[in-house]
Amino acid sequence: MVKSTVRFPEPVVEEIETLVEEGQFESKSEFYRFSADYVLSRTLDEYEPATIDYDAIEAEVIPEAERELGGDEEADEPPFFESVAFLRKLALRGNFSDAEDFIDHQYVPGDRHAVLLEEILQLYREEAATGGRASPAEDEPEATSRNQ
Repeated sequence: MVKSTVRFPEPVVEEIETLVEEGQFESKSEFYRFSADYVLSRTLDEYEPATIDYDAIEAEVIPEAERELGGDEEADEPPFFESVAFLRKLALRGNFSDAEDFIDHQYVPGDRHAVLLEEILQLYREEAATGGRASPAEDEPEATSRNQ
């Protein structure tokens, strides 16, 4: 094996250390090897992971629904657009912590839908911090000037 030095932000390393402490990975090195192999296997069609027990680690740390294309249909999570509507309702009422709890309890960490919902929630937070969105009347002049 080749030794390589990589610098990571401190919060990333802390999360990796937590996974090791919880027994998800035997060591930080195993995490780094697995994560590099995982990304390469998803990015390059011909790539074969070299990590020892790669398949066993993948089965343990990544839920089956996330590994299969179309796995969302049988997932134990609500339909995505219903989640967006519910998140919107909570965010418009200023219930950001309830919206976070909803995401945390309905989706597994790293789920692509959870990531999108977190991003949407962040947009609502920013909007609330800046005093809300522009009224439809303010948007109308632009729309009519394009139509003329």
